[in-house]
Amino acid sequence: MALLQLDEFKTRQRATWEGGDYSTCSPYIAEVGELVMTRAGITRGMRVLDVACGTGNAALPAARAGALVTGLDLAPRLLEAGRAKARADGLDIEWREGDAENLPFEDGSFDRVLSTFGHMFAPRHQQTAGEMARVCRRGGAIVTATWTPEGVFGDLSRAAAPYMPPPPDYASPPPLWGREDHVRELFGGVATGFEFERHVNRIEWESVETFADFFMAHFPPMVTAKAMLGERFAEMRERIVDVWRRRNEAADGRLLLPQEYLLSIVRL
Repeated sequence: MALLQLDEFKTRQRATWEGGDYSTCSPYIAEVGELVMTRAGITRGMRVLDVACGTGNAALPAARAGALVTGLDLAPRLLEAGRAKARADGLDIEWREGDAENLPFEDGSFDRVLSTFGHMFAPRHQQTAGEMARVCRRGGAIVTATWTPEGVFGDLSRAAAPYMPPPPDYASPPPLWGREDHVRELFGGVATGFEFERHVNRIEWESVETFADFFMAHFPPMVTAKAMLGERFAEMRERIVDVWRRRNEAADGRLLLPQEYLLSIVRL
């Protein structure tokens, strides 16, 4: 029964990310994928896996650097958007549908394993970490970017939680991946070293309200929540917008939203 429940949970996750239009949102955090690729020290000919790749924010720059790149995601619609971007840029990337908790690759298949804000949503963190470590060769590295609990994402998660179904017992909160001690614990049995950096991705928009209109209309979890909550969605939206108002660094009516994330380098 537990396995069936896990399958159902992942089916809901897939459906959530198939909603909305994530390809219009991902460019606003594309700089993070570039930084992950740079910090990973990717060079021509390296074998690189982008786990829970979305539309390819890490896979695309890795391919531009000459790596042999595979992008894996649970949601076919996101993979198709990634394929379109790769074709437009003349990049050769293998796109695979698959689960971060059960990677369809042999041990030690990759020199670098990357993820930008994707792997953190897989429910079982230790299982995900174990799979990422398994497919990375010894002497390689796992490099990830994850939103922090103290940052805007953590605030949004807490604001939305009362309106969403409670997570199953086996699902750990995604923002835990944004804590250094959690990453150390997950990879402590296999890592030879850790490096951590905190960075901020900033969203610039003409106003909080116009950004809210865009975000609620396109970001897949918000589109899914709107369909599920009906009239209650307006209440949740206002709580989220309140977070953005509090966090806004602009004082002239615009939005300058600092989104803190943790960049983790796990050496094997």
